[in-house]
Amino acid sequence: MRREEVEKFVEKARGFEDLATYNFKRSRYDLAIFCAEQAAQIYIKAKLLELIGEFPRTHDLIKLLEELSVVYEPEKVKKFLEDNFSVITKLIDAYITSRYYIREFYEREVEEVLNFLLQLRRLLGYD
Repeated sequence: MRREEVEKFVEKARGFEDLATYNFKRSRYDLAIFCAEQAAQIYIKAKLLELIGEFPRTHDLIKLLEELSVVYEPEKVKKFLEDNFSVITKLIDAYITSRYYIREFYEREVEEVLNFLLQLRRLLGYD
């Protein structure tokens, strides 16, 4: 059953990633970055579910990656977190602002985030 759940989570993450790309191509950068954040969260949660059978009930990508680094490729995940810290905090901001504020995002920011998602999928083995 857990394997099926993991596959459904990965499928859902891919769907959000597709939506991020779709919205990016239409210059809807706020929607694109929100969907990218959702994809990142779900990819990480899928890997945690795969490895330990559960995941923390948080939306904070930093905390999720820190949790992941305990059980999966510790040095690689820590380096990934360090190398992508500014993109990750931008995604956290996108999650918060999507619900409570208006914030304009820019093409360059979303390109960076979409590249981050590609790197994240590779790190997690979901490419």
